[in-house]
Amino acid sequence: MKLKILITGIGGTIGSVIADALATRHEITGIDIRPINRAGVSVADLTDIDAISPLFEGVDAVIHLAAERRHTPDIGWDLLLPTNVIATANVYDAAHAAGVRRFVFASSMHVAGNYESDDPWASIAAGRYDGLEPDSVPLVTADMPARPDGRYAATKQLGESLGRYYSDCEGMEVICVRLGTIADSDAIGDDPRGYVSWFSHRDLAGFFAACVEKPGIRFEIVYGASANKWKIYDTPSSWKVLGFTPSDNAEHHRI
Repeated sequence: MKLKILITGIGGTIGSVIADALATRHEITGIDIRPINRAGVSVADLTDIDAISPLFEGVDAVIHLAAERRHTPDIGWDLLLPTNVIATANVYDAAHAAGVRRFVFASSMHVAGNYESDDPWASIAAGRYDGLEPDSVPLVTADMPARPDGRYAATKQLGESLGRYYSDCEGMEVICVRLGTIADSDAIGDDPRGYVSWFSHRDLAGFFAACVEKPGIRFEIVYGASANKWKIYDTPSSWKVLGFTPSDNAEHHRI
């Protein structure tokens, strides 16, 4: 079935990869804070609910990517509150008011990031694999308590809570994707944690296609990364929920 899908933050790397893939079989519209060279994209500030609400009419699914992406300790509430809290609440509200059926929220592995302070996960994130077997490592699951590793992560946890509310109380189908690492260049980088969290552009596109197309979803929190050898988060359960099979593995690119 051809869907009308609205993507916020469509001009970013993640938005562009997903939009290009989904446009082959769905109608794509978008919102971005800056003009971009793509048909069907409106320039708007998501903190202005009156400006954005008409853009949700007739939409089947929303992929909410727009956010303040920086998550270092120096990024404070002055940047995070309008972009990650007010804007996210507005997008949920506008989607609900317009009768949008499926809402996909781009959360982050950082919502559970403080598990990486504990072993064996701390060792894996640091690239210390001695004495560890990748298939025997217990994984951080979506039903374990959130352990946000900063203010950015706390705003993403709030976005997940809004999704739970709109699913439980308003009947919206919501998928919260705790994203791994997506680089502009599609590279893994020098950080050993990248071998855990790398999400290839190819897998990213297929994963989000499954998020909007998979029937029978009520509310899910899923971890998004490629089929990497070393794992901290329970990506295999997420693939099963979505009926998605990843193609890439960071280990195949290890130097």
